[in-house]
Amino acid sequence: MKLKLFYSLKRKVLAVCLAGMILMALCVGGISLWTISHLTYDYEIQNMNHLVDTKATIINDELLRSESIVNYAANSVSRKISDPDQLRNPAFQQRLAQSVDHDFQDATTNLHIICSYYLYYPSENISALWKASRGHDSMFYDVLAQQRGESGQAAPRHVVAFAYLMDQGKAAWTQPYYSPYLNRYIISYLRPIYEDGVMVAIIGVDLDFQAFIDRLYAKPSEGEEHGMIILSDATGTVEYSPKKPLGVPLVDKDIHLKDTADKVAEAGQTDNEMLSYTWAGKPSLAGIRTLRNGMNFIDLRQVPKIYNRTHKAFMQMGFGLVAVCILASLLPLYMISRLSERLQLVIEAAKEVGEGNYDVKLHDMHPDDIGELSRNFQAMAEKVAAAQENLTYMSQHDALTGILNRMGLDKEVADWLKAHPASHGALVSLDLDGFKFINDLHGHMAGDEALRTLAKDLIESFGHDQIIGRNGGDEFVVFMKDTEPEQAEKVIKAFSNKVKTFTYDGEIHAFSVSIGYTLYKGDGTSLSRLFHQSDTALYAVKLRGRNHYRIYDATMENLNRTSLGFNLETITKNLPLGLLVSEAKPHGKILFVNKTMVEMLECRNIHEFMEFTQGYAPNVVCTCDRERMTKMVWEQSAREPDRPHCMSYSIHTAKGLDKRVFAIWRMADNPNYGEVFYATLMEASFLRELTSDDGECKA
Repeated sequence: MKLKLFYSLKRKVLAVCLAGMILMALCVGGISLWTISHLTYDYEIQNMNHLVDTKATIINDELLRSESIVNYAANSVSRKISDPDQLRNPAFQQRLAQSVDHDFQDATTNLHIICSYYLYYPSENISALWKASRGHDSMFYDVLAQQRGESGQAAPRHVVAFAYLMDQGKAAWTQPYYSPYLNRYIISYLRPIYEDGVMVAIIGVDLDFQAFIDRLYAKPSEGEEHGMIILSDATGTVEYSPKKPLGVPLVDKDIHLKDTADKVAEAGQTDNEMLSYTWAGKPSLAGIRTLRNGMNFIDLRQVPKIYNRTHKAFMQMGFGLVAVCILASLLPLYMISRLSERLQLVIEAAKEVGEGNYDVKLHDMHPDDIGELSRNFQAMAEKVAAAQENLTYMSQHDALTGILNRMGLDKEVADWLKAHPASHGALVSLDLDGFKFINDLHGHMAGDEALRTLAKDLIESFGHDQIIGRNGGDEFVVFMKDTEPEQAEKVIKAFSNKVKTFTYDGEIHAFSVSIGYTLYKGDGTSLSRLFHQSDTALYAVKLRGRNHYRIYDATMENLNRTSLGFNLETITKNLPLGLLVSEAKPHGKILFVNKTMVEMLECRNIHEFMEFTQGYAPNVVCTCDRERMTKMVWEQSAREPDRPHCMSYSIHTAKGLDKRVFAIWRMADNPNYGEVFYATLMEASFLRELTSDDGECKA
């Protein structure tokens, strides 16, 4: 469990007050140590860092110059090798060695610490060039020539150094080692040369490490009387000295590192970090600087000697005590003031939410009561804002089609008219023709798909910038903004003439729409008046046969609307004859039946009727008359396709009864289904006269 001592606001204030009193009580005993530490870092530590920086700069300069010589020669060799196979040519090897020798002779004149340079071919395991100097001021002699004279062949040199470089795979400094060929302690800088991903050559120099450390330890520098100068390895635990060039552990001198290897690496790169040691059992501090070859230059001093001026610190104790007391008094006041400010932010945010503004920002990340209150209040405001936005969207959009509903339509159009009272536009009312027929024939799922398809077609044809919505049922509305009469008629005409289809259950079905529209001429006509005019124009289109468009005209106000009171459902439901509509095919699919037809076959509903007939018109006829009836239908259709025909045949009901019926039918073109049969049926028992056997009606 987390410690919640400071989680409560009361506990936080109490803890601050207690902390102030404890701080005042401890200040007398702790101020002296604080002041001493401050003075140490202000003066002595700066002096130690200055000392290691000065010497490290001189050493790094020589190391950098050595690296530059090798890199210059390596770049020259890399430019000369265009193909690794060139190195198999002895003449090319000889010319390359001469070029490298010339580069080193020019560069090593003023750098006496270099005692050897060489060119090595790893693939051939031979040294093409190896020259060394016997003294600081002597010339470089050919070591390979001497070896050939002594042994008759050139032995590969510095096997240990080259193996180290092969592991590194890049330019690197080696650790100190003794070279029996050069008879001295050296450190080497080697750089590989790659061609096509293959190491083809190694160029390097050897530095006289003995001379290097002899000069480093030659005489004490200013400030060294209090401590020890050390050249160490990368870990800060091994010393390289004139007597022990290959290194000796510092623990042999009773010097122990207290910090980690990571801390050593970090301190070697900055002036802000000091290392902790124990020297002869006493705590010690060390200034450290990392050299280019990975070694460290260290100035180590014992803490008791560093603090030899502590008596000066006590002069400042009185001033420090006063400052701490003032701080202890002001801290509780500051904390309470800060907490009050945070609470005030929450109060202001609550007022904003109460006024309906949910866009509040409380960025309080403190892990206490106020922070938790702020975060919870922020989350609550965001959720309320999202819910409010969602409710607003749902209240103004149609759930089925995703476009505006009547409320959204009224708001959007009213807002536009208010903002652009002098602009022109057009209000368009649309009605999906035969929507009830689609629902009755294919089901309400198909009707929903037809509505969704019509909404998408409206957006595609009129554009996303226009106000498009569903007025309810199968009625849609489009308000065309900034539109002149000619442009409005052009777009509406194109949409009216467009072939409209929807896909349901894998089948494509055609549909049409009736369109009425009115123009807004910037004359301040009210929205309710515009809706009335477009609706009147739509009604005029329906009276004239649907699937067309008309613009509002004042004469339309006198149209009689009573004829639309009888829709398809009312007519077919109460028709005393059985009505059957099917495809004009030998095995035509049933497209529509009315309630009387369902009852005539003794079915309970349309679904049972379609299941009983399997959805095909010939299955209504009894099997005994099916072949005769089918033959007669197609003969009469071929002979006189444009007139109605009549016949008598038997039907078989769902309850197993056979009924004799009299049918009148006619073939016609339907814009949605092509050629179809319209047939009305009546039971023969209700007729006064029966049809003749040949199918012709009696006069």
